[in-house]
Parts: sequence; C-alpha cells; structure tokens
Amino acid sequence: MHLKLTVLGLLLLGWTSFAIFILIVNVVITTFGKWIFAKFCSDFASKYNEVSNSMKIDLFKELNDMKQGEKISILEIGAGPGANFKYFNREAVIQTVEPNIQFTKYFEENRSKFPNLEIKDIKEGFGEDLLAAGIADASVDAVVMTLVLCSVQDQLKCFEEIKRVLKPGGKFFYLEHIIGDDGSTQQTIQKLLMVGGFWSFMADGCCLDRATDKAIETAGFGKVDQKKFQLPIPEDTPITFKVFGPILKPHVMGVATK
Repeated sequence: MHLKLTVLGLLLLGWTSFAIFILIVNVVITTFGKWIFAKFCSDFASKYNEVSNSMKIDLFKELNDMKQGEKISILEIGAGPGANFKYFNREAVIQTVEPNIQFTKYFEENRSKFPNLEIKDIKEGFGEDLLAAGIADASVDAVVMTLVLCSVQDQLKCFEEIKRVLKPGGKFFYLEHIIGDDGSTQQTIQKLLMVGGFWSFMADGCCLDRATDKAIETAGFGKVDQKKFQLPIPEDTPITFKVFGPILKPHVMGVATK
C-alpha cells in the first residue's frame, strides 16, 4: 500500500522517471532481496564482529562457563552466516534456525572453520514458531540471538518460544540494536527512516524503533541481566559503518535466565 501511494504521488507530481526508478528498485528487491541481503549481511557480520568483538567476548563468557566439562546444547535463532561460532569456545552441539535459506553458502563456509563444534545443518524457520523447525520443549541449554530481534514479526512470541525450548535454568544470550533515548537526535532519525516502512523494506524487515531492552524485561524470564551502550565506531571503520553507524549505535546486550 505504501509503495502504491508513493508511486501515485510521484506520478501526480509529474516525477515519472523517479516513479519508474522506485518500481524498478521494488522489483529487484522483491525478486533478489533475500540473496542480496544474505550477501550483504555476511560481509557486514564480519565487520560488525570487529567493532563488537570485546562486547561479544564479554557476552558469551557466561555461555562458555556453563556446565563445565559437559557438551551443552546451543540454539541460535537467525544464525545467518554463523558469525557467532568463533565465540563458542567450548564443547557444544549447535542447532540453528534461519528464515533466509540464502545464507546457507556462507553458513557452510563458516561451519567448516570450527570442527571442534558439532554444528548441525541449518534449519529454515522462524523464532515465533520453533516447534515447526523441530525444536522440542526444554531441549537446549542456551539460546543465542544477535541483531535478529529487530526484524522478527512478533518479539513476544519469540520470547515465549525461547522460554519453551530452554531447559530449567537455561539462558538466553542477546545483543541487539535498539531505539535511541527519548528526545535524542538518534531517535528522531530512526523514526524518520521508519516512516512508510522505507527502512524495513530496504533492510529485509529490520526495524530501528524497537525498545527491545524493555520488551525483554517484561517477557517473563526468571532473571534478566542486561546493559545498554553505544556501539563504538572507530575512525578507520569501513564505509558501511560510517553510513549506518550513527543510527545503529544504541545497543543492548544481556543474559535472561529461565
């Protein structure tokens, strides 16, 4: 609907060429969007790991210390290319659920780098319905999501599913970009980019205006230990981060215990 109204408005204004350009972009993204996004995110993930490396080491320290001497079961939702595998420094069986199966090529490349981890084949599925992907009740020790809760259809359903599949005392590890503080320039820009669904359309469903930190606090976990921070953007960072960094800097990371 937003696309139709935009194109109609451009035609009424006499901006025919721009309207045609918008339609072409829509066709390209609709047809090849999943493939393009998988390629872009795989490249972005490696750069993001460089910027967030110290945060991820800190986040996954507790995961690596869980049940010492045992091989734990980890479920990663929205695993994409498998960018987090390098941080799992222990014996573990890893299941992954990913809605965009175009990540498979990049996932397999990463999986081959970590023969010490028992990484199962990627499963196509969604965080809102892990049962459909074959994830049973109380079957995993840890659930991991990084830069995924911004794009799920229903965060609350995801949290319910996470609690369902976690064993008693199991832990949910997350790292997400969130909406900026009230009244901040960051928040204003984020909201503007969300008008008409522009950002979500261009970024495969990503939303810039979600207060994921507050949503997790009220999701019914037994304990939530989290912190908000601004993702540091180094001076020599790639152009991708220079362009998108300012609106993606507000972050939250934490561990929620069932």
